[in-house]
Amino acid sequence: MGGEGAGGTYANLFDAHPPFQIDGNFGSTSGINEMLLQSSERYDDPTAANEDRYYIDLLPALPSLWPTGSIHGLRARGGFQVDLDWKDGQLQTATITSVGGTATKVRYGAKIVDINLKTGEVVKLDKNLQVSR
Repeated sequence: MGGEGAGGTYANLFDAHPPFQIDGNFGSTSGINEMLLQSSERYDDPTAANEDRYYIDLLPALPSLWPTGSIHGLRARGGFQVDLDWKDGQLQTATITSVGGTATKVRYGAKIVDINLKTGEVVKLDKNLQVSR
């Protein structure tokens, strides 16, 4: 953290270097989102050869300073909204809503589960990526 003119980041996550640069402000938010959810790795789906399919990685780089928390409304490639809750550094629940009605593979650590939802459908997964009620 730096003071005005010293560089770094303010407590509100705005960048602290002149001149004001919006990419620094948006960049920190994007970096935090990437620590909690990633969806950039593609996989092949022979049933949908003309469509891009992406893994959704849950909590791929959760900081140890955030042992318990939640985030809601993250967007993942392929047309998904993701809500995450974690405790003691471990995933507790992931709620995935299909915005686009496609398939995906959800990955948490070494566990992977296939998800195929219609537009508007929701699935809630527990820490073992099992459907939670």
